[in-house]
Amino acid sequence: MGRKAVLFGFWLIGYALGFFAWLVAPSVINSLQGVGLSSDMAGAFVTGLGGSLVMLVGVMLWGRLSSNS
Repeated sequence: MGRKAVLFGFWLIGYALGFFAWLVAPSVINSLQGVGLSSDMAGAFVTGLGGSLVMLVGVMLWGRLSSNS
């Protein structure tokens, strides 16, 4: 798999997850505020979780696709 395809894949996954996170973030942040986290901490938690999921899925897909070549 070429570099351009891998970069495009990372971009596409990140874009899709970011778009989804933007849609659901207000309700998740409100839920986390109910547990006792401040708005900033809840937003940081959601952002960190989203970023880690993007990287995890991207590396797993990259490893699977490059091992099949």
